[in-house]
Amino acid sequence: MDNREEILKVERQFGIFGRSPLLLEAINTALQAAPYDVSVLITGENGVGKEVYHKILHQYSRRRSGKCIAVNCGGLPEGTIDSELFGHVKGAYTGAVSDRKGYFEEANGGTIFLDEVGELPLATQARLLRILESGEYYRMGSSEVRKTDVRIVAATNVDLQKAIRKGTFREDLYYRLATITIHIPALRERTEDIYSMFRMFANEVAAQYQMPPIALTDDARRKLLAYNWPGNVRQMKHVVEEISIVEEKREIDIETLMKHLPVFDEHVILSDETTDESQTFHTGEKQMIYQMIFRLSNELEEVRKKLGMSNGSAPASRPAGPRALPSETSGIKHDFVPAVSTARKEDNIEDVEVEEIASSSAEYQFEPSVSSVRPLAEVEKDAIRLALEHNHGNKRQAAIDLGISERTIHRKIQEYNL
Repeated sequence: MDNREEILKVERQFGIFGRSPLLLEAINTALQAAPYDVSVLITGENGVGKEVYHKILHQYSRRRSGKCIAVNCGGLPEGTIDSELFGHVKGAYTGAVSDRKGYFEEANGGTIFLDEVGELPLATQARLLRILESGEYYRMGSSEVRKTDVRIVAATNVDLQKAIRKGTFREDLYYRLATITIHIPALRERTEDIYSMFRMFANEVAAQYQMPPIALTDDARRKLLAYNWPGNVRQMKHVVEEISIVEEKREIDIETLMKHLPVFDEHVILSDETTDESQTFHTGEKQMIYQMIFRLSNELEEVRKKLGMSNGSAPASRPAGPRALPSETSGIKHDFVPAVSTARKEDNIEDVEVEEIASSSAEYQFEPSVSSVRPLAEVEKDAIRLALEHNHGNKRQAAIDLGISERTIHRKIQEYNL
């Protein structure tokens, strides 16, 4: 069996779809690295499927008979993260009523997958570095040195080099983790796979819910290929499912497709060189704002019917000047405006500028207005509140929807007193 056949076998086994050279290269790198007992760092944006590759590395390694434990570092509370990873002894802290094994002890002889490794606190990073160097660690509250034999596979959606420059990630740990790096390409880098993937998801949803599969017109197909897909494969799967369930017609035109796709300005919101932490929005926080816009655009169809109304007056044929999006028309308790004007230079913040939602709503033009400008911190706060309301207070699910870690959403909830 040549390497090409082996790659296709892996795709079938682990549910990976695509023929893009970049994707095939990532799979091939995983296969080449799997037999060698070295640490691997998996990089890529949210939603590209990074969590699949540690399974390939484990299944094709000499550790396949051992445990493979996946740990979401961003979902571990900061106060107990060391206990979760390294274990604790009775009395180590209030509530520690008995000895407990940590994930590294449980995974002894196998593989441990540290997802969102960039979220680890610096103190925990130091303990992780010691395991990588010597296999040694301490349980919390104990001075007894313990040993573990695990292969560490880590994943991140953030630029760890920038995190190193900012002092939030250890450089020595980075080089220990990144003995081999596997980069998973974003969906927009795999244009040859986009339409085939859409059809695959459409057929899967149709089979699951016993309905005819949706299909795209030529214009909708071209838009599908040109779209940026910020949420990658995960977003496409959700979009296909939403369209399949919500829309009655099975042939989807470009206007219908655009109702289910977020539209936003892809320019950088803040410079990566910004050093004021109160004004720095990291990649996950930018994504959170984009997700808010995604939700608002999904409700545009209902809102658009009332956009011609102003303070209860009769509909106008076309708004003559600047018009804010009335919050009461959509049931959203936010005064977010789909288009804003220039940035507030004194705050070093560039405001998000949203493009026109779709050609189907082209009759309504949103002109820039100084009065419509809102600081990004307010937009971020509204995005979190909206996600919490949508998920009935479930912080974990809200964090997933926003594309951020649980620790980040807990921190933001405290920061904004939500």
